[in-house]
Formats: sequence, C-alpha cells, structure tokens
Amino acid sequence: MPPEDTAADPHGLALLTALTAAEIWSTASTAQARAFFGAVGRRLAALEPMDAAVDLPLLATRANKLWAALDWGHVIFCMEEDGIAIRHQGLPHAIDGDVDGHWPELIAAVLEGVYDSWFRELGSGPALVTRAMDFNGGVLDLWHGR
Repeated sequence: MPPEDTAADPHGLALLTALTAAEIWSTASTAQARAFFGAVGRRLAALEPMDAAVDLPLLATRANKLWAALDWGHVIFCMEEDGIAIRHQGLPHAIDGDVDGHWPELIAAVLEGVYDSWFRELGSGPALVTRAMDFNGGVLDLWHGR
C-alpha cells in the first residue's frame, strides 16, 4: 500500500472510471463495452489466483481478501442443483461523475469476468457461463451455470 499521503483520492479514481466508461460506451457497442470490462475483470482475477481453492468456502475467503483490499464488499456462494448462485454485497451503489449511469453495467461486466475467470481456473467446463442477474442497492447477484 502506498503511504496515506500519496494514495489516490477514491473520488478522483471514481471520476476517472466514470469518464472512461462514458468514452468507451460512446464509441463501442454495448457488447464491445461489456467485453472490454469483462477483460478488465479477468485481469483483476489474476491478482488473486484461486488454484488452491478446493471448495466454495475457501474460494469465498480468498475472493473476499481481494474485495476487502478494494473496499468492494464481500461475496457469498451458494451451490444449487444446476449451478452456483453468487451474491456480491457491499458494492458502491454508484460512482462519482457517472452522469450516464454506466456503473451498474460496468461493475456487472467486471465481476462476470472475475468470477468466470476464477471458475475456469478451477476447471469449469466450456458449457457453463457466469452472468449477472440483478444489481440493486449495492448487491449484485450472478449465476455460474447453464
């Protein structure tokens, strides 16, 4: 961690994120923008490898280490009959400067990339996908399965 006096202001970083999102969405299709932010999510996932996570509780512990460092809340996994329900709680509801309202779609695409990357690292098959289901009040529900 950089010393407190040299750390970037989170409001400035949020503004930069919002402006970046606005620029991307103004020049790319929605599918292209989501693919870009999904790729960012895969890069984020690489910062916390999950190769040793042998079960969902350990996966959650390792993931929550990253989310705590980013002040992005925490995740809860629930194994269902035909997939894994993912509830990511404590996300920012919005970010400074996001006048176009891209944050919900941006964070959904980033976290789809993160979780999909981790599940692939753990052996998830090509027929399974990770997709955002709902973002409401700082809670993003995702699904990994068919």
